[in-house]
Amino acid sequence: MNALPANAVAKLTWFRQLLHYFKQMIMPNLSIFIAWGLLSIVSNIVSGDLHQTLAHVSDWLIYLLLPILISYSGAKIFDQKAAVAGGIAVIGMIVVSDLPQLFGAMVIGLITGGIFHWVDRWLAPKIKPGYEMLLNNLMIGLIGGVVCLLGILVIQPIVEGSLSYVGCFVYWLIEQHLLPVVSLVLEPLKVLFLNNVINHGILTPLGMEMTQHAGHSILFLMEANPGPGIGILSAFLFAADREKSVKAGGALMIQAVGGIHEIYFPFVLMQPALFFAVMIGGATGTFVFQLFASGLNAPVSPGSLVIILGNTPPSQLAGVILGIILSALATFICAILLLRKTKPVESILPERSQLMNHEAVNQIIFACDAGMGSSAMGAAILKKKLHAQGIDIPISYTSIYSLKNHQKQLVIVQSAFQSLAQEKAKESQIIAVEHFLEVESYLPLIKQQLHEINSEPQIKKQQEVKQPRTRVVFLYQGNRRGSQTMGMTILMKLAKEYQVDLSVEKTAVEDLVPEKEVVYLANERMAKTYQLEQQVEHLLIIDHFVSTKAYLSLVKEVD
Repeated sequence: MNALPANAVAKLTWFRQLLHYFKQMIMPNLSIFIAWGLLSIVSNIVSGDLHQTLAHVSDWLIYLLLPILISYSGAKIFDQKAAVAGGIAVIGMIVVSDLPQLFGAMVIGLITGGIFHWVDRWLAPKIKPGYEMLLNNLMIGLIGGVVCLLGILVIQPIVEGSLSYVGCFVYWLIEQHLLPVVSLVLEPLKVLFLNNVINHGILTPLGMEMTQHAGHSILFLMEANPGPGIGILSAFLFAADREKSVKAGGALMIQAVGGIHEIYFPFVLMQPALFFAVMIGGATGTFVFQLFASGLNAPVSPGSLVIILGNTPPSQLAGVILGIILSALATFICAILLLRKTKPVESILPERSQLMNHEAVNQIIFACDAGMGSSAMGAAILKKKLHAQGIDIPISYTSIYSLKNHQKQLVIVQSAFQSLAQEKAKESQIIAVEHFLEVESYLPLIKQQLHEINSEPQIKKQQEVKQPRTRVVFLYQGNRRGSQTMGMTILMKLAKEYQVDLSVEKTAVEDLVPEKEVVYLANERMAKTYQLEQQVEHLLIIDHFVSTKAYLSLVKEVD
């Protein structure tokens, strides 16, 4: 049986992009859930004034701090300056509602960020130099205040009304014992690398609403349950060929204890018949959780056995442990039967080779969905392998949605994200792998590229070393240099991103002594007043010093 077609997976890109915003708001603030769960446990142990104080602290974490930070993170997606406006905007919804405004904070944060970004793009070219800070602060206050009012009058009633319908539907599913049916849909979506967006974007906010009433929620277990992954990897450990068995053995502990579920997804994608196994395993676990009325008192991320059991109320431990064991066992049995009936897929190494071009690379980036778990692990493994062979090159990891387009970088992605990586980084070299533990498979390709760098003629290298840095000088008039300082910051950031060696400084136009090899930056009015075009050989006239487009053209020209 063939592996899942890449174009079929690519059709889900739009859905990933939509829910990725929700994940970006939840994931940076997961530590609050950990603190909240810990303080809730301590609150139940102690008594007296300390019990009352901790109870209030726990409430404030969920009702006040978390919504503000979620809205802040949502607005920050569009613009760092918009983040404070996002924090302001959600306050009204917090005040008028008796429920934690998690969904509301997501919605209003994105709305605030979008409005700020649109207004800033329209207004920035019209701002005169020196007024940027004043007008930015005015924009933050005005937009935050207006959206706050909009949240009280419009957004909060709509969000709360919608949540009431969703909550009723979830409770109806629980009452009708239909949550296992939901797992039949949830498990395939997880394997298609939608696990983070489903957990943090959908199940976590709904679970938080349930926790306020019941003290725990089964929804926290539906995506985080490690049982199906343990079952799949155990089946490969016992029934697959030696190479896959060794890989599965190494992945098993990482998935169960480390909680990185993405590590078992490629094993399923290699033989899509195993989708049936994870569906059966997930539904089995959810059925047991529901039968024992089990749940967790806080969200878990990553879905490690250690973290799951740490967030399980003592009265729920039996049901949670039994549900995980039975889901793993059901998945294992189904996977064993299916592995014996299906043929292994062919190696995709030749396809990877075709993706390589003859450009030298000076950095390697691992890109996965969240940019935190599996990509970080892959980067660490490769860095250790290369270091052992005396090869030192910058290796980092990021979210596929934050991937930058650089010509001299090598991007390593999972096959499911290959089309998205090619869209985000058109000029980069891309290697698509089934999972990041396959270091031995793509290590020869990387070493080949690095060898090309080291085998360049020595004379060429010496010329590159001796090549002087390009100097860029911002000109200012009188003592007005605020815009120039901001422009220098933007240019240096772009130079760092594109790995261009620039020396950036500023000087007063009145004290200018032109140098032949220096690039000078000035606005049109300054150029006319001081007749700079007649004095300076390399002069770049820009409309506004806070102009990313002009600096981007300069950086690319130097590169």
